[in-house]
Amino acid sequence: MKHIRSSLKGTFLLENNGVPTTTVTDFGEAIISGSLCTDILNGDLYILKGITWVLISGNGGTSGGDMSYVRTQPTKVTLGGLPQGTIPNYSTIQGLLDDVLYPFTAPTISLSSSSLHERGVIVNKSMNYSITLNDGVVTSREILLNNVVESVIGSNSGVYNSPSNLEWSNSPTPSIYSPHVFTYRVNFSNNPQLNSNITVEFAAPTYYGVLSFASINEMNIKGLTKRIRKKANDPLLNFNPTLQRYVYAYPASYGDLLNIIDGNGFNVTASFTKSVINFTLADSTLESYNVYVSNSDTTQVNFKNSFNFN
Repeated sequence: MKHIRSSLKGTFLLENNGVPTTTVTDFGEAIISGSLCTDILNGDLYILKGITWVLISGNGGTSGGDMSYVRTQPTKVTLGGLPQGTIPNYSTIQGLLDDVLYPFTAPTISLSSSSLHERGVIVNKSMNYSITLNDGVVTSREILLNNVVESVIGSNSGVYNSPSNLEWSNSPTPSIYSPHVFTYRVNFSNNPQLNSNITVEFAAPTYYGVLSFASINEMNIKGLTKRIRKKANDPLLNFNPTLQRYVYAYPASYGDLLNIIDGNGFNVTASFTKSVINFTLADSTLESYNVYVSNSDTTQVNFKNSFNFN
């Protein structure tokens, strides 16, 4: 034994002339488990495990000994790619360092974008799909429509055009908006399956504008400003009546309005009358509409009204 130097924390490199055989320094201190010792004759490196010296690098690092790193206690803090609570169990120090310094970066995928269409029209949906691989290894890619595989995809990114002739009436989940769901599904050899969804939905139009009282009917209401939208508050719509009335019409399935607020902040709900009119939609089906009409003629420029459901 030559000079062996140790700290109480077992973090100093020790020197030895030949294979170490003792667990006590030449100063009479106990050598802490986990301390390192190098053989100055040939450069062999040893680690003290308990009371046994174990070769971890032979011939000055040109051959390996026991390079494992195994502990029974979980880590106390996150370190690089090792989250807090990891119980290290590595066959090589290289594996430990790789996980710390080069943690696995999971892949991500995307499919875009969801859309809302007029009820009664036929839609062949076009969509963009992509994968950010990071460390993922792809094994398969598919586009599903309503949980049924529609196409197997051969690339990580691109544009997919569905030939499915989607309509409100052929949705598997009939409802106010009758959605169809597209899924981009990607499988990996080294990561859990990923799925990204978009929807194609349908809504009967909402109309607003001004008309004379005598001309309030389905045909003339359909000539007003038309929008495809879901049930939601409709704030600060602009009106320019000339001795005309405000008109707001939408599918009766949305329910009644809670209130109508004018541009000055006044609740003017009582100055409107609601009626129900059957409208013919683009697919020739009938839909009941709530039609709110102001009770008197007025002339205004850029007057605002908000129509609220909640």
